[in-house]
Amino acid sequence: MSDTVLLERRGGVALVTLNRPNRMNALTDELMTTLPVRLKEVADDPEVRCVVLTGAGDRAFSAGADLAPGGGDTPNQQTLDEPLETSIDRLKRYHEAPWLLHTMPKPTLAAINGAAAGASLSLALACDLRVAAEGAVLTTAFARIGFSGDYGGAFFMTQLVGTAKARELYLLGERIDAEEALRIGLVHRVFPKQGFRKEAEALALQIAEGPPLAYRYMKRNLNLALTTQLRDILDLEAEAMMRTGRSEDLRTGVLAFLKKEKPRFQGR
Repeated sequence: MSDTVLLERRGGVALVTLNRPNRMNALTDELMTTLPVRLKEVADDPEVRCVVLTGAGDRAFSAGADLAPGGGDTPNQQTLDEPLETSIDRLKRYHEAPWLLHTMPKPTLAAINGAAAGASLSLALACDLRVAAEGAVLTTAFARIGFSGDYGGAFFMTQLVGTAKARELYLLGERIDAEEALRIGLVHRVFPKQGFRKEAEALALQIAEGPPLAYRYMKRNLNLALTTQLRDILDLEAEAMMRTGRSEDLRTGVLAFLKKEKPRFQGR
């Protein structure tokens, strides 16, 4: 397996790291072929309760597609001798990454340790939660070079900040800092650059100690709420509440609450 994407497991947390620090973790064909495989692996691992996506080094989460000469095969690259349908099919395969981050039945967290641009920002937006380091800069970037945007960014951005702000961020392609991203709801927390990884991992561990079964249904309901009518959501919530209400985790949680102790959920 390519070392462009690293995978570590730490106490219920899977740390997935984009690993091209010498190129600001820019995305290549090799990296974007590997990333969906890694994400599928952790999605299917019952020992993993929270997935963190981050970038190697301290300069960038990822600068987006590697467009520099000699940087590697650009994920969006269309060569004159390649049929258009081949290029489209390749990008659709890369799109498995944001799909998995958004839909896997466990919480996902983007730890934005530095610059996040273009497709890599879209990957961060696909996660359930986002934290950023002070000094991090975020930009859609596509309008600056003539691309229309990919990796679900238009969908996620619109859901997170509303259609008016999403259009501004896409059409103007301006850079915003971590504090502005926090103000408009693009990220949930901003941590100091020094100690950022420790803070992000602590939050991930906190999530990993939560109730996996409840998280599974929460995430399903929250995702379906984007496209489903209220009556259908109410029915789904009723089903999920009664399922979790019969779980060992609920009994554990209630007993711990009554004893004023910290629960130890088992996902059953």
